[in-house]
Amino acid sequence: MEKPGETAGTVLVAVPGGKGLMSTLAKHGFRVRACKNLAELIRRFDRSTDAIVLGQTTLVPSKMRLLAKALARQPPWSDVPVIFLAKAGREGKKVSQGALQILGDANVLVLPPPLRIIALLSALRAAARTRRHQRAVRDLFDQREAALASISDAFSVIDRDWRYTYVNERVLELTGKRKEELIGHVIWEIFPEAVGAEFYQRCHRAMETQQPDHFQVFYKPWGRWVDTRIYPSSDGLAIYRADISEMMEQQKRLRESEQRLHVAEERIRLALEAADVGIFDYYPAVGVIRWSDRCNELFGLPAGTKPDYVTYLNAIHPDDRHIIHETIREVLSPGSTGHYEIQYRAIGVVDSRERWLEEKGRVLLDDAGRPARFLGTILEITERKLAEDALKKAKQDAEDANRAKDQFLAMLSHELRTPLTPVLMTIASLQRNHDIPDNARRDLEVLRRNVELEALLIDDLLDLTRIAHRKLELRNDAIDVHASLNYALGVSASDLNEKQINIQLDLAAKEHHCWADAARLQQVFWNIIKNAVKFTPARGQLRISTRNDAEHYIVIDFTDTGIGINRELQPRIFDAFEQGGSGVTNRYGGLGLGLAISKRVIDLHGGKISVQSEGRGTGATFTIKLKAMETSLLEGPAYPLDHDGSAEESAEILLVEDHEDTARALRRMLENAGYQVGYASTLASARDLAAKRRFRLVISDLGLPDGSGLDLMGELGDSGQLRGIALSGFGADSDVAAAKAAGFAEHFTKPVDWERLRHTIHRLLDRRG
Repeated sequence: MEKPGETAGTVLVAVPGGKGLMSTLAKHGFRVRACKNLAELIRRFDRSTDAIVLGQTTLVPSKMRLLAKALARQPPWSDVPVIFLAKAGREGKKVSQGALQILGDANVLVLPPPLRIIALLSALRAAARTRRHQRAVRDLFDQREAALASISDAFSVIDRDWRYTYVNERVLELTGKRKEELIGHVIWEIFPEAVGAEFYQRCHRAMETQQPDHFQVFYKPWGRWVDTRIYPSSDGLAIYRADISEMMEQQKRLRESEQRLHVAEERIRLALEAADVGIFDYYPAVGVIRWSDRCNELFGLPAGTKPDYVTYLNAIHPDDRHIIHETIREVLSPGSTGHYEIQYRAIGVVDSRERWLEEKGRVLLDDAGRPARFLGTILEITERKLAEDALKKAKQDAEDANRAKDQFLAMLSHELRTPLTPVLMTIASLQRNHDIPDNARRDLEVLRRNVELEALLIDDLLDLTRIAHRKLELRNDAIDVHASLNYALGVSASDLNEKQINIQLDLAAKEHHCWADAARLQQVFWNIIKNAVKFTPARGQLRISTRNDAEHYIVIDFTDTGIGINRELQPRIFDAFEQGGSGVTNRYGGLGLGLAISKRVIDLHGGKISVQSEGRGTGATFTIKLKAMETSLLEGPAYPLDHDGSAEESAEILLVEDHEDTARALRRMLENAGYQVGYASTLASARDLAAKRRFRLVISDLGLPDGSGLDLMGELGDSGQLRGIALSGFGADSDVAAAKAAGFAEHFTKPVDWERLRHTIHRLLDRRG
């Protein structure tokens, strides 16, 4: 602590022949440093300086201007006084006036002659008191910065003239403005679109009534919902936008004055009340802690308590005290930023209540690298921790329940399937007996269908479990949708015939192949057909049609004349176990899983499934959309090429095609025919392949991403040993002629006829040269 009459800093003295003066000041407790001239004094001037004493003979105008610049560079909280020891006479008065003009607004005191030592001592003691006050303000600024830095909201302050006086970094991010565009400017001039809106009205109401406000509003310029809090004061509004989690940073320049200090303290109070945050300062050298009353509340201490470090540490839960010790070691270790963020439990000293607290702070080091001060904030997070614990427990309970369900379903599947096997075997054995009567044979068929239905229901349960755990996998290949529909109808033929359902097929899609899992796609088709049979009265109708849309999707419609679906049920019809109420379940049976599984399967294929019905008794239409393969090379299966053995079965063919579906299909067919295929999707990759392998034939698309197949054939055909087939979407005479001129033996216009292509390949490979 400073003793009366002492200063925390240094008094710089530039008074020629002033040894006696220096001795007198030292005897009265001042730390004095003598300077030979103004130049030396300016070099020694720093933040530790409490006052400057100048003799008149040192007031050289050129040097005084340098001193004026040094004084002007002080931080906003600092205002070091300059004391002139004037000489008597007109000349002394003239020199003093000239120095005052040069120093301008600096804090200058002129002591008239004759010099009275008591007046100088009084002036220096006043300067020391002022400097102590200035340094206290500096400490308050540091505390404010730490407090506001812990607030993650977008925070701004507006004065009564609606001008910004403070914004943090998050405000700049949200508005896309620079600080210079906001500070000192009227908010409604910067954001004219806000005038008259809800935010504008509430700000004016808060300013007029001096009542805080809290509301939520969607602010279009930022494109987000903003939780807004407005806190009025006598000087304006403090505004918080709670849609962020980032640390707030405050940067503001304030000049030293008693009134502005009061304003700064008021703003800190408002900010801390809004955020419910306590602030602290800890000085480890003396073990002293200074904190707000909110910290007393958090540690269960009476208001106004002034704790020490031992009190703080004893209030922390014994099991969590190691967190404090480890954090201190970490922030003091080399390379640390000095910032920390920790969570721990505290036990109230008076109320014994356990609270979860979150502490954020930083350490300030002295010149020797030792911790001089810890400052930061403390926030209660008990409710958050309880919610997190409850969420963890709920998650664990749900996972345990899911595991139990999966184990139950697996065991149920095993136990249900085991007795079905001998039943099916017995039915099959009896059906092979030609001596049983027709009515018994029909009964056996009913038994077989119902046992197989039971097995399918078990499969649905297991599929639902796989879907829930995202373990349903697809084995995709090129699939003919029309063939898959016909297969599903064949599987359902007995049920369709039994209810005499009239089937109408309109398979009009030109592009009716897709990349899909054949078994899963047939499962979907069978589920929809089975539902149509179940919910359509005898002698009803089921119409299945296909078409292509402009985006090369194959659209499949299943339209029945069944009982229909209520409009309010349609949004839930693809949910698991949804059957439209107990009445439907009791009448028609089933588990309500087929459509849920079908939707997931179609989703995995990148397609869509939907339903449309006008309501009960109007039938229903289920629509499936799948991406079609834009190629005609899948008309029928790929068989090995017929040849007379003159062409080499393992000849190497270079396939250059940038359309993925066409390339995949054509490559598969060529390989099934026994050829070795090198595939490239660009001109550059085709050149690389041709340089590494000896191809007998090249089949190339003409339009490639990085060039033309014409260029490729011109380069590869120079040897005369490599024949070529061009593929193109253009078939004019000029296009064919250009392909021939480049060296292609044949030109095919898409879509390509496979039979013609395979005979052309055989013919070209059979030629020698």
